[in-house]
Amino acid sequence: MKTNPRKALILTCVLTCFALPAAAADRVREGQWDTTVNLGGRAMTRSACLSKSDADAINGDAKSIGAYVEKVSVPAGCKVTDVKINGNQVSVTTVCADGKQNVGTTTYHGDSSETVNTNGAKSQSKWVGACK
Repeated sequence: MKTNPRKALILTCVLTCFALPAAAADRVREGQWDTTVNLGGRAMTRSACLSKSDADAINGDAKSIGAYVEKVSVPAGCKVTDVKINGNQVSVTTVCADGKQNVGTTTYHGDSSETVNTNGAKSQSKWVGACK
C-alpha cells in the first residue's frame, strides 16, 4: 500500500497544527506556531499563524475540534470521523478521498506538542510568539 507523500504531509500538518485537544485549560494560544514534520526520512518545517478564533475553536470540545480540523483538511480531501480526548492528548481519525484512514495522536506540553500519525509521520510544534 503506497502513501501519497504530499497528502500525508498536508494531513500531518493539519493534524499537528490544528487537531488540538479540549479541556478546561487552553492547550494553544493565538500566535505563530512552527511545526517540523518528519516523513519518509525527510524533515520539513512550516510556520502558521493561529488567530484568536482558531485558538478558541481548538480549545473547545471534541465537536468543535472535529469541525475545525475538517474545515482545514479540505485541501487534503479528508473528513474527520472521530475525535478522542484523554487529558493532554487528543487523537483525530480522518479518512481521505483515497479511502485511507489516518489517526493522528498529539500530546501537548503548554507551548509545544508532538504528534504521531499512523501514516508514519511524526512532528513537533512550538509557539514562537506573535503572528508575523
